[in-house]
Amino acid sequence: MSNLDSQIQTFLGVARLGSFRRAADELCVTQAAVTSRIKGLEDYLGFPVFHRHRRGAKLTEQGERFIDYARNAIDTIEQGREVARRATSYRAHYRFMSQFLLLDELVPDWLHWMNQTVPDVSLSIDCGYSMIATKEIANGQLDLAVGYQYQVTNGVIFEPLFTERLVLVTSFEDVADWRENYISIGWDEAFDEEHRRFVAESEPKCRVHAEFIDTARIMLTQETCSAYVVERSARRLIASGVVRLVPDTPVWIRPAHAIYPARPTHPDVQSAALEGVRHLFARVANTSTY
Repeated sequence: MSNLDSQIQTFLGVARLGSFRRAADELCVTQAAVTSRIKGLEDYLGFPVFHRHRRGAKLTEQGERFIDYARNAIDTIEQGREVARRATSYRAHYRFMSQFLLLDELVPDWLHWMNQTVPDVSLSIDCGYSMIATKEIANGQLDLAVGYQYQVTNGVIFEPLFTERLVLVTSFEDVADWRENYISIGWDEAFDEEHRRFVAESEPKCRVHAEFIDTARIMLTQETCSAYVVERSARRLIASGVVRLVPDTPVWIRPAHAIYPARPTHPDVQSAALEGVRHLFARVANTSTY
């Protein structure tokens, strides 16, 4: 373990435990070693990360700002170590991220596609919002993502794949009662603004807000309520009569994109990955309406 690596690990341990002594016990080193590592980190950063007091240690304001970056640094080191270990078995490593709503439709078949077309490439699969994916692609930490939000970024390409329809459904027997228990959702800034106007005009009883849209779909199967959902993900519930479409309400259209770097590290792998995504999403698009 490098000095900086051990210093960051020690910093995270002290921050979590609130004590130099407890961190020393957990790391199986002396308290003097912990003190030395923290001092070395503070010298490197140029600011103190802890306030020392009788009862232990508390993060300084600078330490509070730094801690998320410290956690990310350790995660990045571990990911890099894992990728490096695979180098003797695979010629390349490819990193993919999808928004949760698209995982079931895409990832299993896409993995099969990649195993068939580039079997000598190792893969990492993650789930996250497209804004996070865009940043990681721009920073060279990710190779491909699929998601909804569009953010113009130098060196990053957004390729439209298909469009989603957000529709209002209800599990009330009488659709006219949909306002009695309405689950509001979050999507993007444009949707949130339009949705606020809709709620203001319709005046439903909003008890729960679900920032994660699939939570609303699950709640529809467990209690009598109403919510906007992605039509594609709810089509089985609609077809089986578990929920019903609410007529004369807005339908919002949102595009899904493939997000990838303009200059990929491995162009041939990128080509295979994109071909698979395009093929699979063409199939999704063809089954998105009914």
